[in-house]
Amino acid sequence: MKIGKDDKRNILRVTLAVSLMLAVTFTVYSGLAYTREQTTTRVSYETKYVETGKLTHVGFFGNETVYKNGTGLEYYPKKITRYIKGNYLYSTRPEVSGHYRLTLNEKYYITSGKDVVYIVNLSQPIGEGKFSGTFSVPVTFNLTEMDETLKRIRDGTGLYRAEAEVYLQVEIATEGRQDFSQKISLSNDKSGMLKLQDTEKEYKKVERHTNTTINTINFLGKDVKVSTGRTVFPIMALGFVMPPVGFMYTHRRKTPPDELKGLRKFIVEGVPKDTDETNIVTLASARDLEKTFDLLDKPILHYRHHKNDVYTIVEGDVTYEYIKPSKERDGAN
Repeated sequence: MKIGKDDKRNILRVTLAVSLMLAVTFTVYSGLAYTREQTTTRVSYETKYVETGKLTHVGFFGNETVYKNGTGLEYYPKKITRYIKGNYLYSTRPEVSGHYRLTLNEKYYITSGKDVVYIVNLSQPIGEGKFSGTFSVPVTFNLTEMDETLKRIRDGTGLYRAEAEVYLQVEIATEGRQDFSQKISLSNDKSGMLKLQDTEKEYKKVERHTNTTINTINFLGKDVKVSTGRTVFPIMALGFVMPPVGFMYTHRRKTPPDELKGLRKFIVEGVPKDTDETNIVTLASARDLEKTFDLLDKPILHYRHHKNDVYTIVEGDVTYEYIKPSKERDGAN
């Protein structure tokens, strides 16, 4: 069964329409692929455990005119403070077993230029043992005794610029964790005030979790990776747009230029009256028709005769006629 020209044209139109529709579809999906991130990263944080160490303290004074014994202060007057008593408390969540050691350090030193020279070290452990979850240890800073020791060292060495470095050192080791340490210093400023520094410490072990998801685009019921879509969809769009573009290009090249383009606005539809064939001047080309129009300045009549386009200019009894074969397209008519 032969396929007629009209059927071939219809098949070509349908094919080009489908190709163009697919090209538009893949172009849309290409844009979607490039506006969506290839991956999504979510970060979460989890607290594995918390450790807390704190020293609470109160002062005892040689003069209770202002401060009563057992008063807790941020700053203690050095001249009237006999000793400071406190309690060190450690706790952890969740509870684990471990070992602790607390050392009260008394180091007496003198500064020589930029160097620190230690004279006497009277450090001693004040608490040590195993624990599960929490423990507490009483702590005493005997300032009266420390002053007497410092005076004795100065007199015994003749180094009257000797000073004391006093601090509580906490060292804790637990199963499966990093060691916890804390240093609580007893500072002595020039104003004559004493202060326990860094009495509280909290450590949180936080783990960072990263979850990366590969993003996809649903295409015809199937998930396509965005990274794949960025490559495939543009190629498919280009592949399907080529047939329509190629057809338009070749069709345009096959279409001859409109030889009557400059005369179109002077052409009217109409059939001239019957004229004597002996008075018909046949023009050989569209160029001759243009020259005749320039000379006579008459409207150009257009009509169809035997499937040909006929263009005529009537001047009195003379008819100038240009016949354009039907196989030549004039673009507008």
